[in-house]
Amino acid sequence: MREREDPGEWHGAHIVDEQDLSFSSDRKAKKRARRRQNAVFSVMAVLVIAVTVGALLIVTGNWNPGAEATTEETAEPAPAKIENVKCPEVDFSYQDPQSFRIRVLNTTNIAGLAGDTAKSLEERGFKISSLTSGWTSLSGTIGAVIAGPDGYAQAFTVQRQVPGSVFIFDPEKWGSTVDLAVGEKFEGLQKDRKLDRTAGKLVCAPAD
Repeated sequence: MREREDPGEWHGAHIVDEQDLSFSSDRKAKKRARRRQNAVFSVMAVLVIAVTVGALLIVTGNWNPGAEATTEETAEPAPAKIENVKCPEVDFSYQDPQSFRIRVLNTTNIAGLAGDTAKSLEERGFKISSLTSGWTSLSGTIGAVIAGPDGYAQAFTVQRQVPGSVFIFDPEKWGSTVDLAVGEKFEGLQKDRKLDRTAGKLVCAPAD
């Protein structure tokens, strides 16, 4: 008896019917959907990374999206040439009190003079590194601001706080820390309403 022929085959070859076409179409559709899904996930991942990096730059102050860079903002100021290191003949800018530290020295026998001066400076936003005594040769003066080659502008800023004080250059003093040596004639800091914060030159001690 002749075996019944498989309706899905013709002369040994498989006949593609509607069901097979539907299955193949579904499989291709799923592949396309998977590719689209992967592409969407990749784009989202890139966006998340970009937003995170941008947020970190804004928080750390390295990027201000609302500001346009100008030549003045991006250019580094040209350093002033210091010909006379003991008494520079150049103008210095008034500095942010929080940007450096001051060591206050009592040159006299007046108890608490350094501490009271340091307290007044702190009330104006200055940072005090320490209190000590020294420079007794200045005891009969108002005082002196002492700094090294990296502290000219900082010394200028402190000098504006102490009218009548002089600048003394110390070649062995490095960094921006400034010494303020106060003497017997010191009567207090310049009144804040009279304080001059414009650029200017240091008032140096008379040459020996």
